[in-house]
Amino acid sequence: MALMAEPDRQQCAASYAQGQQFIEAQQKQAPIQALKRLRGSLATLGEKDIAWAWLASPTARYPHTSMGSPIHAGSLHTLSREGKVHQHILPKQRVFEDLQPRLVDLDGDGRDEIIVIEADAERGAALVAYGLPRSGELLEERARSAYLGLPFRWLNPVGFADFDDNGKLDIASITTPHIGGTLTLYRYAPPRIEPFAKAMDVSNHQMGDPNLQMHAILTPPGQRPTVIVPDMSRRALHALRWEEVSGKAQWKELADVKPLPGRIHYLMPLNRSTACAQLSDGHWWRIELAV
Repeated sequence: MALMAEPDRQQCAASYAQGQQFIEAQQKQAPIQALKRLRGSLATLGEKDIAWAWLASPTARYPHTSMGSPIHAGSLHTLSREGKVHQHILPKQRVFEDLQPRLVDLDGDGRDEIIVIEADAERGAALVAYGLPRSGELLEERARSAYLGLPFRWLNPVGFADFDDNGKLDIASITTPHIGGTLTLYRYAPPRIEPFAKAMDVSNHQMGDPNLQMHAILTPPGQRPTVIVPDMSRRALHALRWEEVSGKAQWKELADVKPLPGRIHYLMPLNRSTACAQLSDGHWWRIELAV
């Protein structure tokens, strides 16, 4: 397996532009209640029991500028398929240090889980899963990870896939991407989100940047999901897959770390085997996971 990189003049830029146009069009369809969402954040369109989810109640009570602003959300809101609005308001020592709720059915029950980054003034960030309640107006907390342990310690989720091939979705996230990033896999095991795999020397975020998309999950036909992610310098790419190696399950580096001629600013999947990386100079590179 090899990680190939070549300049891309058209395909990646066109795909990015189409994606941005789709996002802009989608946001115009958001419900009127979501107009009061956190500035700079996105409402999320759902496919199951949640029609829309968004972050609101801006507050400066947690002045961490990981995403460029000390203003974060103090509440999470949803609109159900039945047209009911539900919410969760955080206590004063916490915020949602995030810009978009993620909707995914982690346990296969046909209902959405809402995955968000929650930060505590004394304990830093954690991953938390919420869902619609069986009754009432308040969203219910379904599971959470441990906090990172210190204030201003943050994490940036990568996405969801069946990394360990057990038929269930896992959560991939990068812990402390600015000061020694660790790619961590979590299992959804309510009431906990439990870590079970870690890989070092990775980053998927630049401090102070509202762009959270600097990673890709590729799933070539017949293969387990692979995480494509920059190293800590953001000048080279890792291709990491969770699999059995000599009878032991661990992260496997599928190819030599691939250097690029500049710092990576944006990274997105293009198709099942290919990703697109935009460098800080604006140029695009096509990244292919080739057999």
